[in-house]
Amino acid sequence: MKLPVSRQPAPKQFVSILWACFGALFIVTVAFLLYVWTEKRIDHANQQRYASRTLIEELRQSSDDLTRMARSYVVTGDPQYRRQYQEVLDIRDGRVPRPQGYDNVYWDLVVDPAKRPRQPGAAVPLIDLLRQAGFTPGELRLLTQAKDESDRLTGIENKALAMRDFGGDDPDALAAARAMLYDASYHRAKAAIMLPIAQVTESVERRTLHAVENTALQANGARLGFILFALVLVTLLWRAKRRLDATLGCSVDQLQQEILRLGRGDMTEPPPVPVPDNARDSVLAWLAESRHRLASVAQERTDALARAQRLGKLYAALSQCNQAIVRSRDEQELFASVCDAVVSHGGMSLAWVGLLDPDSLRVTPVAGAGDHIDYLNQQPISVDPALPEGRGPAAAAYRDDAPFWCQDFGQVPLSPLWRQHSERCGWRAAMSIPLHRHGAITGFISAYSTAADAFDPEVQALFSEMASDIEFALKNFDRERQREQTDERIQYLAHFDTLTGLPNRAQLQEHTLRALDQARAQGAPLALMMLDLDHFKDINDSLGHSVGDGLLCELAKRLRQGLREGDMVARLGGDEFIFVLQGAGAQEATEAARKIMELIAQPFRVGMHDLKVTASVGIALCPDDGDDMENLLQRADAAMYQVKRAGRHDYRFFTAAMHQRAARHLQLVNLLRYAIERGQLRVVYQPQVALPDQRIVGAEALLRWTTPELGDISPVEFIPAAEDSGLILPIGAWVLRQAVRQARAWLDAGLPPLVMAVNLSATQFRDTELPELVSQILLEEGLPPEYLELELTEGVALHDPQGAITMMNHLHERGIRMSIDDFGTGYSSLSHLKKFKVYKLKIDKSFVRDISTDAEDKAIVSAIINMARSLGLKTIAEGVETAEQLAFLRQQDCDEMQGFYFSKPVDAEEFRGLLADHAFHGSPRARG
Repeated sequence: MKLPVSRQPAPKQFVSILWACFGALFIVTVAFLLYVWTEKRIDHANQQRYASRTLIEELRQSSDDLTRMARSYVVTGDPQYRRQYQEVLDIRDGRVPRPQGYDNVYWDLVVDPAKRPRQPGAAVPLIDLLRQAGFTPGELRLLTQAKDESDRLTGIENKALAMRDFGGDDPDALAAARAMLYDASYHRAKAAIMLPIAQVTESVERRTLHAVENTALQANGARLGFILFALVLVTLLWRAKRRLDATLGCSVDQLQQEILRLGRGDMTEPPPVPVPDNARDSVLAWLAESRHRLASVAQERTDALARAQRLGKLYAALSQCNQAIVRSRDEQELFASVCDAVVSHGGMSLAWVGLLDPDSLRVTPVAGAGDHIDYLNQQPISVDPALPEGRGPAAAAYRDDAPFWCQDFGQVPLSPLWRQHSERCGWRAAMSIPLHRHGAITGFISAYSTAADAFDPEVQALFSEMASDIEFALKNFDRERQREQTDERIQYLAHFDTLTGLPNRAQLQEHTLRALDQARAQGAPLALMMLDLDHFKDINDSLGHSVGDGLLCELAKRLRQGLREGDMVARLGGDEFIFVLQGAGAQEATEAARKIMELIAQPFRVGMHDLKVTASVGIALCPDDGDDMENLLQRADAAMYQVKRAGRHDYRFFTAAMHQRAARHLQLVNLLRYAIERGQLRVVYQPQVALPDQRIVGAEALLRWTTPELGDISPVEFIPAAEDSGLILPIGAWVLRQAVRQARAWLDAGLPPLVMAVNLSATQFRDTELPELVSQILLEEGLPPEYLELELTEGVALHDPQGAITMMNHLHERGIRMSIDDFGTGYSSLSHLKKFKVYKLKIDKSFVRDISTDAEDKAIVSAIINMARSLGLKTIAEGVETAEQLAFLRQQDCDEMQGFYFSKPVDAEEFRGLLADHAFHGSPRARG
């Protein structure tokens, strides 16, 4: 055989390319070093900016520290602040060592004089550090100016400190010292310090930014040169490789393998890489042609006989597979039978079935048969191409979602791991077919053969049919499993709450009936507790139902911890839970309630939220409070409701009085539903008078209710019933309309104009349609909005400050005035109060009642009046009943008053008579 002559030796061209590669590498190195140098310059500029800003900030911070120390000493007289003032000044002027990390020292937090903020360092004046920091002359001049201004400011501070030293606790001396530290001249001196500092900060930022930008341009140029010549280098290396590959026709490793196989006389397999058309004159082409001619004669003799034998065996394997599908009870049995049939009847060396994990892309063998079965345990199998074990037959089938047929491992570019295993086990051919479940790949059936070309088209068709039969069997298994899961799910939903996993109402009823029967038979006690979270609706409204559901799930876990053996906790719905405590009397129920409330009191972590909640618990005992489930639930609910009304976060046992109150509450709610249409409601009016002339300037509309069945009912009793039942909205709208209509009638009668005050409940105020309702009533009744005042209790306004601000803004835009009722009882925050669109504060009568004799009430009322005046608000005191109260309020300059001293609430006609008198002068008739 004649060796072909290469057409592309080109040794000189190859050497030239190598020299060009070395030259390009040198230029790339130079460009990279230049780029690193420019980056170092940028880092140096940024470090210098940080050092400069640290010193500037120290100058500003030291001035602030001196101010705080001086003010703190003047106010408190604590000598610690005096010493710290002098120490800050000495450190800045270099008279004492400056602490390490001085830029992060806050002197006003240092309490113990024995504790130093940092270890001492060198004593260096701040102005010397500024001169050494690399500032420009102009910047240094501004910093020197700021330092000089700060020194002048210390003169003022030292005068104030001296005044405090010599004046002691003298109020006049203290006031003078504080004035020196807070007057306009002090603040101007402070501004003279900060202005140069701000100018220097801006100059340093601008100068550094300019330097960084210029250096960044140089760095970009170096980076561009580095990239450009790196691309040139890669191109030259690629051309050199192409020159070498063209001569050899393949890689050096592949060529070496081919020469070794030819030397061993191995002619049974074709070369692993086909010879390309452009390498027909290469060394590889000569080797391939030699092997092909030697192997073709032997191969042709055995092909026909081997093909017939394989087909016969595989038909038998397919028959065995179909029988296994009929007999198998589960997937594992089916997979084992299929693998055994493929090996024993199909003539394969190894067969295995693996299942795919879609998350990790790992393939786990679940069944296998044949030689070298230990391979499945030794070799991790994956379909992830990024892993070495993820480039085998199963991975190829996964990527194409189609059967993979490898007729000769030597001709397919698999990973070295698979090639090593194939050589060790003697495998020549392999196949892998994906198995599908619900439209997605769930696993693979794979087979290996020691014969090359073992998977001709006929064999491929048989294996594909086998895979289809296995998928059909998997569908049948899935249908059976789904039916079983559906039955289990139905049973679960019938007895358990889907959110918390606790027993539901059905299981609660079954368990409670059994427990009651057992308690009656044994004469043992039983307790039923009802738990309801306090303000759970606020969590859903503010944080969302997903957070609320998460809280309920965490709560359910804790409630299980509070149970004894044999007890049960169930969820009825929402945030309501029921406990059935067998053999529990009052003592055991009390202990259980306390334990549960302690568990609930611990904070809950739900997502990103830390929640603290409380609960109200009602307890009913069997047989004292009832011996059936309905009565026990009803009475536990009544006890829990009493806890809610008493302030929540507690537990309470059912009593007969609760039953009476519940019956009374139900009766009131039923009568209230028809109170308006039956004409049982009426509005009375109490005058509001202005000081000092005691002239009537307003009226507060108050609701009264009288029924034939119960007579006069106190608002203290029927207003909460109306709020709980939701009837407060129509009743409140009716009261508002009656008050507005009456105010219009008095104006039409020529009486002096006055402001009609109407109370709003919490439910009314949270109603988003309130502004529109008020505007509509004013328009229909013809009353200008400036004659209407809506009173809102302080507690309602603070329950949701942002919502209150929004609602007040809507009402204010319509010209409607707002006032805060019962002020002083709701723990107002001044930050909220100054944002409320109100013009008047109503001092609660609990503070007015004893102002003649109680010094604390006097102080509280005086403070409220002074605070309101400073905020530009009016004040009105309610509950004024004596001349002494009137005299004190007049002395405090309270704007308005109302109370029995002037008049009790009266009907419209009697109030009209009071308006006709126009003013009160303390007469018996006026006090009525």
